[in-house]
Amino acid sequence: MVFCRPCIFCEIVNGNTRDRIMYQDDEMVAFYDIKPAAETHILIIPTEHIVSVKTVRVSDYDILVRIQAKAHDLLQQHGHDPSTSRLGFHIPPFNTVNHLHLHVLGGEFKPPERSAKYETGKKWYMDLSQLLSDLQHKRALE
Repeated sequence: MVFCRPCIFCEIVNGNTRDRIMYQDDEMVAFYDIKPAAETHILIIPTEHIVSVKTVRVSDYDILVRIQAKAHDLLQQHGHDPSTSRLGFHIPPFNTVNHLHLHVLGGEFKPPERSAKYETGKKWYMDLSQLLSDLQHKRALE
């Protein structure tokens, strides 16, 4: 059982709701977003309570790589090419839940205007590959 400040995603990790879970192991949980912005919109959260991309540590690099691999696997299972899909995080204060959650987006956005909320390089959104690159650079400096 995971102990952290109460949050909706910790409730999911702790098994208090199972209705949208599509994958779970000791390190992560994947489930469908309740307000999907694309044909496929999955959230993957670490079981450890990490608040946001602003609090990710270099030591979190390995779990993020495993989350990325699971995201690619889930996208392929849903008929999407990971190389044309979006994987990223909203940056505080633009996130809605203070528990790190990867948006895994495949297919068409619905409606198309919603894609702006998930655009790399905007002040509100960080692509997973950018976060991994930043962590890898910090790791090299240690």
